[in-house]
Amino acid sequence: MEQQSDSGGSIKAVQRTFEIIETLRIHGSLTLTELADALSIPTSTAHVYLQTLEQEGIIVRDDRRYRNGLKFLEYGGEARQQLDLYGSSRQVLSELATQTGERASVGVEENGKRVLLALSDGPNAVSDNIPVGEFTEMHWTSLGKCILAYLPSDRREEILAENPLPRATDETITDEGALRQECERIRSQGYAIENEERREGIRSVSVPILTPEEEILGAIGVTGPTNRFEVETMSRYVSLLEEKANIVKLQTVY
Repeated sequence: MEQQSDSGGSIKAVQRTFEIIETLRIHGSLTLTELADALSIPTSTAHVYLQTLEQEGIIVRDDRRYRNGLKFLEYGGEARQQLDLYGSSRQVLSELATQTGERASVGVEENGKRVLLALSDGPNAVSDNIPVGEFTEMHWTSLGKCILAYLPSDRREEILAENPLPRATDETITDEGALRQECERIRSQGYAIENEERREGIRSVSVPILTPEEEILGAIGVTGPTNRFEVETMSRYVSLLEEKANIVKLQTVY
């Protein structure tokens, strides 16, 4: 197994391990040969890694196919429990989903991405396969744009410098200057709107969750189909979201 470090101090064996985990995440499950081909490594090398990861309970083998194991649920659950924002937002999200009938969610920023910290579905929520814990582009969602807008300017610029702006739909903002203008607009009006920028037919609206010192903790929002998220409806949701954000803030900070 690879052990040497590169000039940046990274251990290649550790890098390879995470490449395997990420490849399995993307594909769902793979055979030994499929994984080796995907990573352009010998099957013998892939087998050593897979065998070790299987022994540690990190991956699972089902009928000659390998997938990431449920051990990641334990890791993710424990990591999430360490964030005060998660505990203080759970009940609020449930109430918000019931009141709107839509999907209610809270997001935070980590490593320059929007992380879906928690969600709750109302009776009319749009069904999709987006999992709790998902990392995605900040500029694709109202949660991400809201957080980006309220981050300190140096952190915002760092994120923009380190992350490209890939397109998800025809409505996605892919120009840095336009995204900076969007952030200014969000700070001015106090909320962010996602208008089919990640998925066609879907809109969302989010507001920031701020500390008393105006530091961003995360964002809270609701998501639904465009035919139910018209201007008047979203305006009403902004007021409701501001109320919920204040409750979450108080429960998180005090």
